[in-house]
Amino acid sequence: MTENSPDSAARAQPSRSIRYFAVSADLAGCQSEAVAAQAGETIGQLRIRLAQLHPALAPLLPHCRLATAAAFCQDGDVLADGAEVLVMPPVSGGAPRCAVTQHALQPGDSERRLNLDGAGGVATFVGVVRRENLGKHVIGLEYSAHEGLACLEMERIADEAQAQFGLIDVCCLHRIGALTVGEIAVSIAVAAPHRDAAFAGCRFVIDQLKQRVPIWKRETSADGAQWLGTPTGLQDTAAQVDK
Repeated sequence: MTENSPDSAARAQPSRSIRYFAVSADLAGCQSEAVAAQAGETIGQLRIRLAQLHPALAPLLPHCRLATAAAFCQDGDVLADGAEVLVMPPVSGGAPRCAVTQHALQPGDSERRLNLDGAGGVATFVGVVRRENLGKHVIGLEYSAHEGLACLEMERIADEAQAQFGLIDVCCLHRIGALTVGEIAVSIAVAAPHRDAAFAGCRFVIDQLKQRVPIWKRETSADGAQWLGTPTGLQDTAAQVDK
């Protein structure tokens, strides 16, 4: 058998070791496995690939922290050749720092999830359904989302905010489903050593969330319902189709 035979090429295919902990191991059906290594792959790309390999694990993966033996990783980090990846679900008593939920949010929900060790200030933002928007009387809002990708992008934003502003912790929670006037739609809290970083980090998270996270908002007013952000001509077309 020559070195260029298909069998020898298959044996030479580089692989990456993945280790699962606690409930992630139960959902993956194994405590460790070898997956094909891909040159230049980022942590975020690997996270998506693991979700495809293990559908039962997919809903948990946005809430897991991925790490190597040296450090916790951010989704934009490029994996080194041969690096083993550790999949770590939320610890006992902990809750995901970024989540979308159909359950009603209450004041303080995001703040209560923060790690305050070393904090000198906490900044929060709570968005509620307003009664008036652009001169229209609002009856209610409906939020829909791709939950898995929404959580992944929220985690990326939280990682970016921590790196850029030196934050200690970030929590971001967003409602989906039907909301009435006065209900909380989004709750964000950040902890930082100093107030300036807390204020700037909190503003960064909500601004990036509105630009990047796949969550859509349908507003119902006395004039009817429309998906906000849709070009006016397409809104009219959609309204006709909906009738």
